[in-house]
Amino acid sequence: MSVPDVLWSVMKRFRDRLLKVYMDAAITAINDTLSYFLHKDVVAGVIVVLHPFARDLGFKPHLHLLITEGGFDKKGRFVPKTFIPAEAMRKTWQYQVLTRFKQVLPKTPGFAQFIDGLFKRYPNGFYVYLPKESRITSKRKIGRYVARYVRHPAIANTRICGYDGKTVTFWYKDNDEVIHVVSMDVFEFIEALIQHVPDRQFKMIRYYGAYARKRKSKFRFYLQGSITQSKLSDFSKKHGICCPVCGHLMEFVLYWAKGPPSKHVFGEKIDDWNYLSTSVGTI
Repeated sequence: MSVPDVLWSVMKRFRDRLLKVYMDAAITAINDTLSYFLHKDVVAGVIVVLHPFARDLGFKPHLHLLITEGGFDKKGRFVPKTFIPAEAMRKTWQYQVLTRFKQVLPKTPGFAQFIDGLFKRYPNGFYVYLPKESRITSKRKIGRYVARYVRHPAIANTRICGYDGKTVTFWYKDNDEVIHVVSMDVFEFIEALIQHVPDRQFKMIRYYGAYARKRKSKFRFYLQGSITQSKLSDFSKKHGICCPVCGHLMEFVLYWAKGPPSKHVFGEKIDDWNYLSTSVGTI
């Protein structure tokens, strides 16, 4: 979900104030759309992830959402709705964003006219991506989605293809899968990166509706459980690995990501055991 670039370019000096409002508008847009088509008031569970950057490192805030397929009515019953009409969602999203922005911006004729003009300029609403293939139907798919988007940096190291001490060169693909190569002065590149660093205590990931901290315990029976990384200690003896010599259950001692140096024997240095004391039982 996103809004036109012109909106942020005009309101750049107010953007820190508006970003939270921008995220808050998402849950209201989802609830309003679902409630309309379900013919009853419902509250969905939504995890909202803010990405303030574009592929070319420009400032282009957009949201990634994990949404329950339906919502909870006033009696706490889950009402399913696997299909969210994109056209209705686009217009509801536009209405929520613009009306909330208008409430927090300075009450001047210029801002009021600008906001009102965006309703006329975009009669079909703001951009919402709701393809059928975006449905997540398993924990594995959720894990992949979370790994890709939740902690997604402004630019991956693999996209940086050159640095000569003065200029940084990187590439990106546009929406048409066309590759573009960009070269920036190193200080310009650093400036492009740090503009996306959030203010202290600003939450880039927010939980709304049924996922909110005050409500999630009430709906825990219906909602997807937490996804956590498994540890060796989580496995029972039945699934443990036994020593091929003595047959006893093997215990996890040490994990070394890149493998130990070829000429180094573990245990010869004090640092080995210091590392071991902080690594036992984890991966």
